[in-house]
Amino acid sequence: MEKLLNLEELGSRLATVDTMIMQLVMRRMELAEQVGKYKRRKRERIFRADIEDRRIDAIRKWASVHGLNQHLAESILYALINESCKLQMVQLQEEALESDEPQSEDQWYKKLKRNLLVLTERWYTTYDASYENSYFATKAYLQYEHELLTREIQKLTDTELMLDLGCATGRIAFQFHDTFARIVGYDISQHMQTHANGLAMNRSLDSKIIFECVDLEDGIPMPDASTSFVVMNLGTASDVRSIGKVVDETLRVLKHGGRFLFSFYNRDALAYRWEFLPWETGLAASINIHRDSLDVHSRDEDSKEEIIHVYARAYTRDEVTSLFTLRGVDVSLVTYPTVSAILPHELFINQPDVQESVIAIDEALVDSSMGAYIIVSGQKV
Repeated sequence: MEKLLNLEELGSRLATVDTMIMQLVMRRMELAEQVGKYKRRKRERIFRADIEDRRIDAIRKWASVHGLNQHLAESILYALINESCKLQMVQLQEEALESDEPQSEDQWYKKLKRNLLVLTERWYTTYDASYENSYFATKAYLQYEHELLTREIQKLTDTELMLDLGCATGRIAFQFHDTFARIVGYDISQHMQTHANGLAMNRSLDSKIIFECVDLEDGIPMPDASTSFVVMNLGTASDVRSIGKVVDETLRVLKHGGRFLFSFYNRDALAYRWEFLPWETGLAASINIHRDSLDVHSRDEDSKEEIIHVYARAYTRDEVTSLFTLRGVDVSLVTYPTVSAILPHELFINQPDVQESVIAIDEALVDSSMGAYIIVSGQKV
């Protein structure tokens, strides 16, 4: 006899499916926005009846083959096409605002850096909570990265000073404050730096932890051979265009025997081997490998959602290895996570056994080239 699920269980499954449907709708609207931008630049019409009719006809045939009501399928797609056209008309009305779009690569990079400052101004008070309540793959990554950091720090014979490059609100510094005599964090955002110093003061740690507003592309403001450990975590090494200079500066300030851990976005990650995934994955942020940017959802002062682009370049394992070996430094390298980075976050909600199993799979794949992040560590000899 068939065992029926109760209404609570069925309701929970319906809610999961509904959420995933809405995420797919959001992804379609993102694509529609890209279509609108292309049409404006190529001076093409927003509504093209022949194309839309063919698309509706195709979905009607698909519904017939798969046993879905054709009228329902047609109605859903028609509503989506209608909303896409409205979105593109709004874009057209705001075309004048696009007149200052940067043209050169340097102009584009400067705009992305400004965007980063806009984001940090919006996020600095909620940044820590957003990662504590983050998507499963990102939480799994942070846990794994913490384990690697702990191992690297345990190898140190000198624990006088740690530098946290791109420190944000100082999460790493606070995690390891017991280990080091002194910790200095650098971040390009004045809002992040001020907030982090406030947290240090509230925790009575301001005598040993200090955060400074620094653009790392201008160098690391520390004397030669002064530092025990340098960390650049959570893909932050991909956020700096002149990362080679940052590596040079890191090796300059490290003492002999000092160690480092850097994290990059991985160009060869399984998640990026698809040209396009139609769902939101378990990562809180993913990179656009075609334009060297993170596409971040944010809300403006009117609570209107918008996508803000900030600079981020994905690297291959070979490129990351060469950054250090060309400077005479041997490194160890792993990638993480692989499977959780391609699956929808909703699949992991309230599924501890599934979470544990996927984490085990991802940890078994760290020596592959498929993880979303590249984590590289080494020592200055």
